[in-house]
Amino acid sequence: MKQDHQYQEIDQSLEQIRQKSSSTTSGYLQNLDIESNAQPTLEIVKRERRQNKYLWKMIGLGLLLHVLFLFSIFDVYIQSWRPLGMTPVEPFNKKPLAKRLMLFQYDGGRSDIIYGLQSESDEPEIGKPRVPLIHNRIKEGKASFGIQYAAVPTESRVCVQNMMGGYQEDMTAILSGWASHHGLEYDRIYNHVKAGFFFGPSIISSIFESQNCPSCVRVDYFLDSEINYYDHEQASTFDKLNYDKIKRLFNGTLVEDRKNKTLYDKEPGDKEKLAEDKLMVYMNWVSCDAIGTGFKPTNKEYRKSIRTAAKYIEEIEEDINKYYGNDGETAFILLADHGIADIGAHGDGNPQNTWTPFVLWGKGIKPADDEQDPKNPETHDDFSKKWGLTMKKRFDIDQSQLPSLISSILGLPIPMNNEGVLPLKLLDATEVYKANILLQNAYQLQTTYSKIQELVQERQKWFFTEYEHSPKKILNFLSELKKQVDQIASKSEDGKSATKEQNEELNRIISDTYVEIQNIRSGISYLKLYQKTLLQIAVALGYVSFMLLCFAVVFRYINTNQDKENRIVQQNTVPFVKNFSLIITLCFTAFILLYLNVTQSKPVYYAYFGFPIFFSYQFYKHRHFMNEGWGQNILKLICSYALIGLAGQCLMYSFFEREFISYNFLAISVFSLIHSKYSFGQITGPVLRWSLACILISIFPLLPPIQGVSDINYIFGFICITITTFYISFYHFKHELETSVKAMTISILYCGGISLYLRTVASSTVPYYIFAINWIILFSLVGSIVFLNLHKNSDPQLRLYSLIVIMINLQLLFGISYDTLFILIFSFLLKTWVDHEKEVSVLIQNKQILPYHFYTAFKFILIMNISFFGIQDLVSLGSFNYESITRFLVNLQEILTLVLMLFKLSFPFLCGASAFIVVCKLAYKQLSTIGLFMLSIIFAEIMTINFFFMIRTEGTWQEKGSSVARFVISSLLTLLYVSLFFIAHILFKNTKFDEKQKN
Repeated sequence: MKQDHQYQEIDQSLEQIRQKSSSTTSGYLQNLDIESNAQPTLEIVKRERRQNKYLWKMIGLGLLLHVLFLFSIFDVYIQSWRPLGMTPVEPFNKKPLAKRLMLFQYDGGRSDIIYGLQSESDEPEIGKPRVPLIHNRIKEGKASFGIQYAAVPTESRVCVQNMMGGYQEDMTAILSGWASHHGLEYDRIYNHVKAGFFFGPSIISSIFESQNCPSCVRVDYFLDSEINYYDHEQASTFDKLNYDKIKRLFNGTLVEDRKNKTLYDKEPGDKEKLAEDKLMVYMNWVSCDAIGTGFKPTNKEYRKSIRTAAKYIEEIEEDINKYYGNDGETAFILLADHGIADIGAHGDGNPQNTWTPFVLWGKGIKPADDEQDPKNPETHDDFSKKWGLTMKKRFDIDQSQLPSLISSILGLPIPMNNEGVLPLKLLDATEVYKANILLQNAYQLQTTYSKIQELVQERQKWFFTEYEHSPKKILNFLSELKKQVDQIASKSEDGKSATKEQNEELNRIISDTYVEIQNIRSGISYLKLYQKTLLQIAVALGYVSFMLLCFAVVFRYINTNQDKENRIVQQNTVPFVKNFSLIITLCFTAFILLYLNVTQSKPVYYAYFGFPIFFSYQFYKHRHFMNEGWGQNILKLICSYALIGLAGQCLMYSFFEREFISYNFLAISVFSLIHSKYSFGQITGPVLRWSLACILISIFPLLPPIQGVSDINYIFGFICITITTFYISFYHFKHELETSVKAMTISILYCGGISLYLRTVASSTVPYYIFAINWIILFSLVGSIVFLNLHKNSDPQLRLYSLIVIMINLQLLFGISYDTLFILIFSFLLKTWVDHEKEVSVLIQNKQILPYHFYTAFKFILIMNISFFGIQDLVSLGSFNYESITRFLVNLQEILTLVLMLFKLSFPFLCGASAFIVVCKLAYKQLSTIGLFMLSIIFAEIMTINFFFMIRTEGTWQEKGSSVARFVISSLLTLLYVSLFFIAHILFKNTKFDEKQKN
């Protein structure tokens, strides 16, 4: 057959290779004392079945361990405490700074575009601000401005919740659904206002419902499901709908309803609400989010939505001032909940999503100070110098600081779950007012601190140790500071006539209050991570003990024959009274059970401690089999394990820098050439092709991740795929391939052509039968795996090729750029890997696990990593490009979109796992395929253990989020390795190779 043609060039040296391998094999057989008729075939078969059963059992337990320990970070590093039922701290100041506050929110508004000047050809006034209101208020010296740093995940409900309650959902929000309409229960601004209004989408409407006084707040929303993210005209109508409702509320005129042709006036009770003090009106402009997601923020429609909403906001501000007779008692805030990345996604820590605009003006707001040198501004960087606002100082805040700021302006209790610290520099108030409002913030945080300690202490019982800055000590110190402020206030008419010395004393009090607030935050962090060290040890021991057990079990069932296994087992069998390891294990288990019971620990804590105890004891029982790995040579053992650890570290660094994958492949390419020259006396054809494939695949991690559509790259990859697959299917394998595979090859023309067609038209104009055909092809390709490959005995390499053809078709349907060319090179890499391992295995005719087999497992994990990181940096959620899903969906649907994305990512993994099965079956047929796979699990464990200890709870949102993402992705990849290996094992179970073995 033609697939064997590549080995003709090494036939001349084959005899020499056989001589080398035969001598190695004979020596190995002598060491194991195996005679030709020592063990009946039936006993060998039984042992292999028992071996495979035990190995699968170990893999299953490891799978369960990874599933449970994946969520351990929520207990070890990220404890979510949200105590409820606390008494709000009433304002210490008698009179608020303003009577009412109007908040305009650009949903999905990018700060660079909102602050920026019109500069694109589609914009009507080049050089002028997109939002003139912002520039006018700042240049007039009436406003303060800067960047509001949004919290991850940057989704509308989560960000607005943070802005209204100061409660930043942590990673535990994933478990409760951070994109859902119904958020967590917590205290928020609208529970304390006397009157309020909300206008916007339903996804965030529940945040503005007052629990204390439901009749005080009117929530006027439209259903978020009605927004078509791929129809900019329809999406923009919701801003007009908001505009009409708000105009009707303030300007007193009647607004015509286009649908019913009737006239409306204010709703009952609106007039009374608008007359109240402590009024807050929240206006959400959703078109930016809808259009930015569907058309990307670089599109002219996004900029148009910014300008249109700006006109609405400017008119509404005039109506509000007119309605209240320009009494000067209104404060205004303009901001965004999150931004939109260039690829049209949000939800992650990309600065385009987290750097949002923040502008304040009106009563109680201190205008921005002047820059001494506008040409070299002190507070501006390259990001903000382009806005044309360098004459004024920029002041940035965190999103969680907004509730305390609003409360200080309106004279409200600060929400009790608030975690933010008041930015005093934004307030135009006396030092007494500032000191009082900051103390109110400190009392609110201290109350939360005290409540959390009460809850933790209740659980820990006598195991609890109080933090050095206890809630009681902080409360006493805050009380002293409050007395000092009250004394100064009584002597200076609430600070209006304060002397210089009194203001200096107030500044000292403010400084001391900030110190106490920092102590409170440190104490809360201490309580949230109270069991961190203990749980860290338990979880880490779980991973380490499982990894060591994998070593011992593989060496027991592969490197040890039945007689030696029985001898070792018998030598280590001792009575219970003398089995100190078992007695110690039982005693330690009893203590752990007592501790977990006393501390009222969650049920999952028993698994955190149970797994390491079980695996550690099992490893202790199997420890003697570790010596059967590579002999008794201590130096050889140390070097081998050191190289395995080093290889695991090399794989780990690819999660930090994609370029490191390239360096690994280049090193493998060079090593393969040297090894071939040394072993065969020449560089053979399979090695040369394998080295070439490694070099070609190493190019992609050096390229920037795919962030948008590129027709040129797609067409080039499509042409290369078409020529290659048609040549192989209809010429190279024209007699061997099944008709179904050739039909799938022809479907490549459709998949590539329809993807190009869909780029040129809007999704709303695509005939529905096109989407139906795409779904039919998708299900047909998946079905072909089950019904064509699964039940037909074929050559493993041909079966692998048929899977590759399916993968290519899928990639053409999902592809948007050079990912089509990547999948072609990836396919070439898999084929050359199989050929290379078949050639090298001639030198290793040994029935033992050798260091080279770990090298093979290393290459398998590296190939799996390149399929994941080759074209995208998926540590960031924003790297998921929804452009590829438009071949199947007119409108994005969350669950279906997620399923399609996971399927797209998983199929290259399946092909990689299938290639590993083929390597095991054709190259290392003497060894257990499952045992070889467990070697790759060891590398995955090394990565996971590293990432577990690298999780950060301090630092920037990007540092914390990335550290968690690496651990989660590493754990999920391990689960994916196991799942897809199991599927590939079934797919390749009935092959010609297996039939030969049976005969």
